[in-house]
Order: sequence, then C-alpha cells, then structure tokens
Amino acid sequence: MSANTALSAFGFTDLESTLYTELLRAAPATGYRLSQRVGKAPANVYQALKVMEQKGVLLASHGGDAVTYSPIPPAELFAALKRDFDQRHADAFKALTAVYQPTRSEDVFQLRSVQHVVERARAMIVEAREIVLFDLFPTIFDLFADDLAAARARGVTVAGIAYRPEHAGPTVPFNPEAAEFVGDRWPGIGVMIVADGAQHLMAQLSLDRAHVLNGLWSDSIFQSVTFHSYVAAHIRLVAFRSDPSDPLRTLSLQKAQPPGLQMLMAQRAE
Repeated sequence: MSANTALSAFGFTDLESTLYTELLRAAPATGYRLSQRVGKAPANVYQALKVMEQKGVLLASHGGDAVTYSPIPPAELFAALKRDFDQRHADAFKALTAVYQPTRSEDVFQLRSVQHVVERARAMIVEAREIVLFDLFPTIFDLFADDLAAARARGVTVAGIAYRPEHAGPTVPFNPEAAEFVGDRWPGIGVMIVADGAQHLMAQLSLDRAHVLNGLWSDSIFQSVTFHSYVAAHIRLVAFRSDPSDPLRTLSLQKAQPPGLQMLMAQRAE
C-alpha cells in the first residue's frame, strides 16, 4: 500500500490522502506550496484542505501572511477514526438488529468468498445452543479454535476430528491415518461444520486461502440432521479406528481410494 493512498480506504479522496501524506513529510506548508508538490490546481487543493480541516485531519495556522497547514499525528488520526467507526458500527448494528426477523429458508446457498465462509462458520458456532460437530483441516483449525473453546465454555457439546496431535482432545480424536493425506496431498483446505443439527456448512478453500473452490451452507433441517449423523459417525469411527482388528477399516476414503477421490486428487497435480 502506498502512503499517498493509505487514507483512501477510510473515506478520504485520493487528493486528501495525498495532501495529508505530504504534510507528514514536511509541515507546515501553505496551500500554494502543497499544490506545487502534488501537481494539482491550487483551487482544488484549497478546497480539499478546507474539508480536511473540518474533518479534524489537519490544523490551520492564520498567524502569518499566508495560512499554513500541519497534520495531526497518525496515531491521533487513527484513534479518532476508530472511535467514529465503532460508534457508527454500534448505531447501525442496533438499528438493523431491531428490524431483523430471522427466517428459515430450508434451502442451500453457495458461499463464494473466503470471508463469507469464515464468518458464516463462526456465526454458526456462536449461535449454537447444544452441539457443534466439525471436521476442520489442520491449516485452518486455529482460525476457529477460540470460537470452539468459547462454545464449549458456555456448555455446548463440541466434537470433531483432529489431524494434528495438538488439536486433539477428549471429544476430538486424532486421525493419524488421514493426517498426511489431508495435510500434504488434498487439493484444498476443508471446512465442515454442523450446528445443532439445524444448519451445516461445507467448503473447500484454495491452499493459499485466497479463493473458495467449493462452498455450501444450508439451514435445511433434513439435510442438517443427515449431515450431523454423517459427521458424528465419522468422529466415532476415528475414535474406534484405534482397534487394528477393525474389519471395516478398508472402507475409509484413504484405504478404498474410490475413482472420485482419484479424480479430485488429480486437481492438485494440475
């Protein structure tokens, strides 16, 4: 990010952002001098400086022959921006929450951005009242660790599958059989969560977490209950799989290696 455009993301015009940066480099300065330094028409610069003074971004001194301008320090500016954002955030959240009427659509929706996947998954964990089941790949587990711990602390049953020993716990068995397969060979990062048997999320992110390869969320009761049953069975199977005499061991995805899996794995090699 360029210093000249650093404020553009906070509601400032490109010219205002550039002027603030120039004043940080050398101040005080007159409007005319600033117009020469940024290569803009004096009239435009003076108008921008007037707006910036009203916003409290800079200080104007009228003590000499010409008005000179100095910036407020970045720490002071961003503290003010944060306070303003927090207040507007709180006001907007209160207003929108007051009119929000939750509805159940019993449908399936695509999730197309990584942020949407992450925030939807976190919201599911936060909203859960009784039970959360998960299957999270190791490279993304830490992103949800605090949310899962908070849910467990408020009495929600939290269970899942761990692909690293440090992620395992009493209700989160470690799956050593799939650890290398999931960590090093799978062509994406998997996220599967089901909350209260009432909503579920399945997503696969690119290995660099920049894109959603596949992403679905549903509040279908039928599908969510079915998905809960599947994830619960998978968790229990991982826990039971420590028995080497298990006659059904060859049914696992890693052992059976069905054609669909082979096609999926080929995507990583491409």
